[in-house]
Parts: sequence; structure tokens; C-alpha cells
Amino acid sequence: MGHLRPEVRFLRKLLLAALTAGVMRGTVYAHERAVWGIDNNVSIAYRLTDLHYVEPSDTCALAVCTNAPQSSYFDRESGYVNGFRASLSGLVLGGRMYARLTYDRVSGNVRYEGYTQDGTPIPNGVSGAIISSYGLRLGAAFYDGPVMAAPFLQYGHHAWRRQIGVGTTQAYEEDYHHDYVALGALIQVALTRRLVGSIYAAAGQTLNPTIAVAALGFSQGLGAAPLVKAGASLDLRLSRWLGLYAAVRYTRFSYGQSAPQQSGNLVIMEPQSNTVIADYEGGLRVFF
Repeated sequence: MGHLRPEVRFLRKLLLAALTAGVMRGTVYAHERAVWGIDNNVSIAYRLTDLHYVEPSDTCALAVCTNAPQSSYFDRESGYVNGFRASLSGLVLGGRMYARLTYDRVSGNVRYEGYTQDGTPIPNGVSGAIISSYGLRLGAAFYDGPVMAAPFLQYGHHAWRRQIGVGTTQAYEEDYHHDYVALGALIQVALTRRLVGSIYAAAGQTLNPTIAVAALGFSQGLGAAPLVKAGASLDLRLSRWLGLYAAVRYTRFSYGQSAPQQSGNLVIMEPQSNTVIADYEGGLRVFF
């Protein structure tokens, strides 16, 4: 066979380059569609929550300085509780706006370490915990091939029903509540046509934090403080309608000290506290 003429070789190379570019561009379009499609869903997931709560104190603030040894905390709780998380999310207004609504609830027992009213140490107590929250995100959505970025505003509510002294005759409940508002950003990357990775971070402020202890007739506002949230997730699309996902989430916030309140023969005050929550979840998504 003879050699191909130069113009034929050139046309063949041009055709090959066009086909290669088309395949690559098709892959980008497929990845872009994966990002667009992953956020239009209803999801339900199992959640495992790792709670860490501490009231840092030298015990003097609660008038037990002479009854208890000096300590870096008045009481603290830690442990894992189980529950669920449900969410509804979507890209609306032609994909230009990102919106998400969530609700979660977990419950169980955690380890309690602290002191009685007379200063006696409680090294291995048990507390019950019911933690629930809801949140709403709204933000603009920006795309660049397989990547989506969405700066957002988030508003939410957090509630913690704390039962101290589970299994004892001195058991009683404390109810904590706060709203919050935060600014954050979500970034999603389509790793393949079916696999999308997401990360987010947000910072804001707690609003209207309160504590109520019905058994003691105690109810006071707490000091507002900064709040931070962050997380990452991985979505696997199984079909047009179904997908699986796994996520890890982090939340940190504080409460300021309450004003003292007379309750019978007692003067009660809630000290400053810090809370760190790590959530691990895996669940099912239904796309629309």
C-alpha cells in the first residue's frame, strides 16, 4: 500500500482529535449532570451521634468549694446515642438556587461525671439524652463543569433533653434549647457519573439559648455564643431514582452562664458550658 497523502493524514488527525474532544466533553457533561441531579432528593439515614459536653468550673461557682476537691469541670457527659436523619433538598429556579430542609433525632444513655449538690463526686453516673434539631439552608448555586459551589445562609433549632441520674431516686430533667443562624459554603465534585463528593463549612451564632428544670422551678436564658459546623459526604447513585450516601458532620457551640434564680431554699445558676457533637450517618436517597 502507498503512503497516505499529507492532506488525508491531516484530516484523519483532525477527525481523531474531534472525536477525543467529544468523548472528553461528554464525560464533563455527564459529571455536570451528576452534580445537578444529586441534590434533588428525599433522604432517610441512620445516625450515630458522639456527644461531648462539659461545664468547665473550679466548683466554686456553685458554692461547693469546701465540699469538693478543685476540678477543671463541674460536670461533663460523653457517649454515643442512636437515631435518624431525614432531609429534603433541591436545586430550584433553573438550578440557580440550592435549598435543603433537615430534621434529626437521636436518643440513648451517656456517661455522666460530676458532683452532687453537697459536693460528693459522681465518677460513673448515667444520663439520658434526647437530642433533636432541624435546619433550613438557602443559597445560590454556581457550576463549572463537574463542580458546584453554593454559598448559603442556614437557620436552625437545637434541643437537648437531659435526664440526670438515670436509675436513681434523684433523677430529674434539664431542657436546653437554642436557635442559630450561620453563613457557610458547600462544594460538590462529580468524581464519576455516579459518585459525588461534598464538603461544607459554616460559622454563626446561637440565638435565644435557654434552660428549664421543671422539678426545681428553674428557667433562665443563657448567653449566646459562636457556633461552627462542618462536614463531608459521599453519594453513590444506583439508578435514576435511588442512591446511597455516607456522611460525617461536626458541630461545636457554647452557652454562657445564666443569671442566678431563687428556688425554694436554693439559689440556682447554670454555668457556662461547651458542647461538641460528631455525627456519623449512612442512608438512602430517592431522587426526583
